[in-house]
Amino acid sequence: MLDTRKVAKKLRELRESNNMTQSQVAEALFVSRQAVSSWEIGNTMPSIESCIMLLDIYNCSLEELLCLQQKEESL
Repeated sequence: MLDTRKVAKKLRELRESNNMTQSQVAEALFVSRQAVSSWEIGNTMPSIESCIMLLDIYNCSLEELLCLQQKEESL
């Protein structure tokens, strides 16, 4: 199950670590800046098409983008 709060935080972290503004991301994805903002505050999620484009823009895996990586259990 996706944790939208974690995904929202990760989207912002990835954008900032790539030195991009919300407007630059929006332009690259052909969406509005408000859409990017909405993703980053957790109100909505990017479409599948936008996620695929974000993988290329941020040079990350789908697991990283959607916070799907499993936590290692302590033994």
